Amino acid sequence: MEGCNSLLNATASNFTVSVTPKAYKANTTYLVTISDNRNLNDSKNVTKYLLQALSPQNVSVGEWNGAESINCSSIYTATLDATQKAANWTSPDSNVSSVEIRAYIIFTNESTEFNTVTLNQESETTTAAPTTTHNSVSMVQSSSFFIAVIQLPLLLVTSKLLS
Repeated sequence: MEGCNSLLNATASNFTVSVTPKAYKANTTYLVTISDNRNLNDSKNVTKYLLQALSPQNVSVGEWNGAESINCSSIYTATLDATQKAANWTSPDSNVSSVEIRAYIIFTNESTEFNTVTLNQESETTTAAPTTTHNSVSMVQSSSFFIAVIQLPLLLVTSKLLS
């Protein structure tokens, strides 16, 4: 497919890829935006942007919305024209530990640059069930009373035997 061959020789770059929300959750829609504040010359203008979402096993996951989608070696890739710098991505229903969003910029001189953002599952905070703590003073008092009740008849029996 057109654009897929350019990914093979892509070089890492420092353009910005922002993803909102920032933590991964199943069945959630994310806004993926590319911004590049560099001054580009005529021989290096943007022709298109490509976006991919990959699981830790390098398998394409989720669905791109609002952009044409192409298949690059079994990886579904959203294609954006030079003026469209954002697309929505919906995470799959199944839970994965993280997703890597890959963004590519293809230039008129046929060079390609890429950057990535990893979405990790936010740690779930669990609320502990309320526990009841017994007042330790009342526990000691009731235990002492129980012991006194048991010892009193023993003392009486012992004193009768000794007398």
